[in-house]
Amino acid sequence: MLIGGTSLFGGSGSVAGTLIGALILTLVLNGMNLLQISASWQPLVTGLIILMAVGADTRMRRTTQ
Repeated sequence: MLIGGTSLFGGSGSVAGTLIGALILTLVLNGMNLLQISASWQPLVTGLIILMAVGADTRMRRTTQ
């Protein structure tokens, strides 16, 4: 699962799930701005969130097969 249930490895996602995922990432970025975290660190945090989502998707796919 990458954003909102849309997998990098194929399959199907939903528009609603993608919108929710984009909303969550926007809220994280807004929260980092409110906490005055440097703009140079924000892409790193966003990337880590996406990597964790890919890792969770990979782990779920291994357990269901």
